[in-house]
Amino acid sequence: MRTLASLAVLAVVVFLPPSGWAQESEGQALTSSISEVTVFSDRAQVTREAVISLKKAAATYSFRRLPGWVDDGSVRVALVPAEAGQIVDVQVGRDYLARPDDEEYRKAQEAVQQIADEIAALDDEVAILNAQAAQIEGIKVFSMDKIAKDAPLRDIKVETYGQVVQFVAASLRETAKARRDLAIKRRQLEPELYARQRKLSEMQALTQLEETTIVVTVEGDSGHNARLVLTYMLPGATWEPAHELRAQGRTPDKGEVTSFAVVTQTTGEDWSGATLKFSTQSSTESNRIPELTALTLGDSGQAARIIQGRADSFDRARAAFEGQNRLWKQMNAPMAQEAAQMEIYDNNVDQLVQVQGKAAEMFQQLRTRGTTALFSGDAKPTVRGDGHPVRVRIGRTTLAGQQAITAVPEQSLNAIRTLQMTNDGSQPLLPGRVALYQDGAFLGMTDLPFVAEGETFAVFLGVADQVKLSRVLDRKSSSIDRKKRTIMKVAFVVTVENLSADPVTLDLADRVPVSENKEIEVDDISVSGDKEPDSKGLLKWHLTLQPKEKKSFRIAYRVEYPPELVQQIHRSKMEMRKAMPSAPAAEEYDFSEQIINLEKSF
Repeated sequence: MRTLASLAVLAVVVFLPPSGWAQESEGQALTSSISEVTVFSDRAQVTREAVISLKKAAATYSFRRLPGWVDDGSVRVALVPAEAGQIVDVQVGRDYLARPDDEEYRKAQEAVQQIADEIAALDDEVAILNAQAAQIEGIKVFSMDKIAKDAPLRDIKVETYGQVVQFVAASLRETAKARRDLAIKRRQLEPELYARQRKLSEMQALTQLEETTIVVTVEGDSGHNARLVLTYMLPGATWEPAHELRAQGRTPDKGEVTSFAVVTQTTGEDWSGATLKFSTQSSTESNRIPELTALTLGDSGQAARIIQGRADSFDRARAAFEGQNRLWKQMNAPMAQEAAQMEIYDNNVDQLVQVQGKAAEMFQQLRTRGTTALFSGDAKPTVRGDGHPVRVRIGRTTLAGQQAITAVPEQSLNAIRTLQMTNDGSQPLLPGRVALYQDGAFLGMTDLPFVAEGETFAVFLGVADQVKLSRVLDRKSSSIDRKKRTIMKVAFVVTVENLSADPVTLDLADRVPVSENKEIEVDDISVSGDKEPDSKGLLKWHLTLQPKEKKSFRIAYRVEYPPELVQQIHRSKMEMRKAMPSAPAAEEYDFSEQIINLEKSF
């Protein structure tokens, strides 16, 4: 990968606070595009390019509308070709997308207030009509009561009664119609009020959102065109490796391994048509200058001193990202689909954070063994900033393989077909999930450890159903004697049988316990054929079984331990479960766990 240092001498970058710096200082706005992105475990390094026309006098250009969480300390600018001119000055500034004193913001406030006043006036009219209706109801009650009282004293004319009824009915009818008209007007104004309130809300949100502007001053030969190359880092991106293994035939002798980078990003920018690279290196190492001092035995001082770069600049960028990124996305989501889009976006961000944690841990483990890798994507797909994962192929190689059958009956009574290969490709295979295919059929998923160039590895191909396995406790030769110290004698019979009509070659493995606890003694180890376990207690046989042939092996040993050991194991397990209730089971073999299971057999 080309470095900016090889393109041109970099100018000193001046960092300006988000204080609404003068627009005239920003110079000519550039139309730029993202040409390259390098993705690390927790961030992305973005390269933008723009074409400029040089002038003899110093001219100012600006990259505008960049997300507010650009890492100031990572900004680099170069001129290509370098001999076309020189960069005089670089400034990084931030400003809010809107301010309360902006004319547009004031207009949005006035527009909301105007509709609110119109609706308030309608509500006042409704209140007046309600009072008028109450008065009419009072007149109706009074008139009916007066007629009832006057009837015994004098004749009440029908016309008089009719006039009262007509007056009350007409008044109530007019009042009801007026209220309906006001309700219609209010319903017509409410959507406009909502729209104006939404626009004001968006303007208020913009007062909390920052955008970054990078201003570059260049001078060079008049009339010549050149490219300004800008690089900067952003939080909100990660990647993890994944693989596919495809083999053909029942007994394949090779496998095609395709490696992918699964990239996810919510940086606030879409990557379209850019060259993608994926690094396992720490993204901060390039900002540090290593410097060795004298290494003195017995000295309590540091053996090496590292001059830190602007580490705090990325902390600021991360804080801005966490505080503003969701709002940035929300401001760019279509109104009709915003709720659904934001729910998906939130889920994608949660997934991105989980992948970042896994990737950082994985890449750190690689660095502890002195290994880092940089992979280039084979394509230039669009990677949207919505957190949707995208697979990018970063390698494909065909490796010669040899099929083998592995049998470990203590762990599984299924013999497993594997394809053993040597990575003679040009790049390592990173740890990750592997999708397995044979003759185009999907077999399932497995995991691949780190495989350096030249290392041998094996992958799962399926179950060897022609091999039958068993591993049983020989109760006649097994016993337990509980006294001052518990003495347990155990014997297992391991059987492997070829059910097919063809010879089968396989690797059979078992083990005997190795005690690292002085309270536990293991002795009297006896294995069929006088086979000796290795220093780890592992037993391995390379067998060829003829059709229908069966072979058995006997593994016996004696264990002596204090009776309270079982209680101690139980207490330790309970304390561990309380401390870490969701912790996964340990993968390391612990014979003390098996003691409990063996005791249950007697």
